Amino acid sequence: NIKETSNTKSSENFMFKLKFEHNYLIYFNNAKCQPMYLEIKGDNIPKDKQDINMVHELNVPFVLKNDEDIDTAAFRKAFCKIIFDGNSKMIADTVYNTKFNKTILKKTKTEDPITNNPAVEVPVVIAGRICLNKNIKLPVVNQILSLLDKNGKVLKTTATNRFGAFSFTGIKASEVYKISVEAKNAEGTLTKFSLFNSNTALVSEAKPTNGNCEWVLKPEELKSLINNQYTSNIGGKLLLSSAQQKKFFANKTIYLCNKYNTIIQQTKTNVLGAFVFENVKPDNTYFLGVDVKEVGNGEKLDFLNKDDNYVKFFDTIAGTRRSLKINSNYNSVFNAISISDDEMKMNVNAKVYGDQNNNPLGKIKIILLNENYLVIDSVLTDDLGAFKFKYLPFLKRFYLSANNSDNALDAFKNILVYTMDDKLVKIITNEKGKRFIYKPIDAEVNKIKDIELDDPWLDFMSNNKSKPNSTIIENILFETNKTDLLPQAQQVLNKVILVLNTNKTIKIEISAHTDSKGTDADNLKLSQLRAKTALNYIAAAGIDVDRIISIGYGEGKLLNKCKDNVPCSEIEHAQNRRVEFKILEN
Repeated sequence: NIKETSNTKSSENFMFKLKFEHNYLIYFNNAKCQPMYLEIKGDNIPKDKQDINMVHELNVPFVLKNDEDIDTAAFRKAFCKIIFDGNSKMIADTVYNTKFNKTILKKTKTEDPITNNPAVEVPVVIAGRICLNKNIKLPVVNQILSLLDKNGKVLKTTATNRFGAFSFTGIKASEVYKISVEAKNAEGTLTKFSLFNSNTALVSEAKPTNGNCEWVLKPEELKSLINNQYTSNIGGKLLLSSAQQKKFFANKTIYLCNKYNTIIQQTKTNVLGAFVFENVKPDNTYFLGVDVKEVGNGEKLDFLNKDDNYVKFFDTIAGTRRSLKINSNYNSVFNAISISDDEMKMNVNAKVYGDQNNNPLGKIKIILLNENYLVIDSVLTDDLGAFKFKYLPFLKRFYLSANNSDNALDAFKNILVYTMDDKLVKIITNEKGKRFIYKPIDAEVNKIKDIELDDPWLDFMSNNKSKPNSTIIENILFETNKTDLLPQAQQVLNKVILVLNTNKTIKIEISAHTDSKGTDADNLKLSQLRAKTALNYIAAAGIDVDRIISIGYGEGKLLNKCKDNVPCSEIEHAQNRRVEFKILEN
């Protein structure tokens, strides 16, 4: 008999209050998903335990009906069982649940059931990064990689992205012998290619020869490159353009959808139109989408990467969204919009209550810890129990703790964690005399954390923030020996214009720099003209020219060893070709 129903149309959360001495089945139904149910066994809880408030929370992993990898027959049984732990809690039946999870995926057929039914080797994901001279800040970008066996046969090819990362999927580890990568323009006598794993630990080094670089992988090196949980991040900036104007697509909702165009993540662009999504699996199809109503007739939504280079425009209308199809197989588009962890910042926001949401825990010190329990930051909750950690280094996993030195938390049986828009995230049993700590699982992390692209200009988007003498380096590119602004350079300068229009308390010094190629005199003159060109572009947008200073330094302030006649790779020379913006007080 149906005892109670709940609908999650307005909220993804649900809650049932159940009585002791009964067993329950809770069914989940959605038109696009596989019908399934969980089982709760509550008929064996002793009478003397029934005055305990037993809380159990779980995240329900819905499965699409048309997922070809799923054996839907498995869901004739409960996908999860919850049982009494014999003491004071309801817990997951891990033995049953683990066994059930093994039945979900369809079985892979063996190649020949007659020949003693040999075991099938499970394919793995091999992932890493390639950089120069052990320097993670010198990535080998957009180069072709090959995975080869002992006979020199190419097992698979891919390419490095904009920060040197790569991945191979569906690979049998027993067949892998070496990795080969193109090494164009990198055969300087001091240049070595460094192979890192996906956790940026150095695996091996090799010198390029004949336009190529190879690593013969030892067993332990291959093992360190295997990461079956590997995912990547994608992001960039959206620009809305029409015949009349161009403007940042700021503070708008953007969706990440799977190959069926079903929303799996969503976020909002910031004031510069920037966004980022994490946990993108390799070799999958995705759609980026925005609400159709946000793009008017005659308007075009352009997608720029983090370096302000044009990538593509949103060219498809599917249902209520204008979309762009993305394949995560390390093609040129995907590589251009890939984002590394160190290019992201993290915000953590939540509210905390005691027992119920009319007991906000105000003036409580909340501590943010990394996965090694090292303190990253701390903050006090406000009178409504809300706290915010803003613009911190990105962490995939973190923990929260609360200072209970005055025993203020001991009055409560449970600590409730809510999102800033009042959605329940977690009910945590509070044990007196013990340190309170909250270890959010992945689904919970995404509810209280948002991420954004690391952009130093954001610090100057308010008149309340001023960091004089700060220097921001932008990779503004010019054609060889020319001073004309390319489209990418114009996008960077449009960002500078927005900052100067928003924050009237600052002025800027523009300095242009070259590499050491060519004569000192020519490089000095070229850099002065380029700095002046940038100044003129900003002034033409209405910015008072008295707020801008332009200087050309030529090759006088190199960032590395690449002086005249010093052998350097093209990647190293490119470090020195830059435009710097120094923030000055007005």
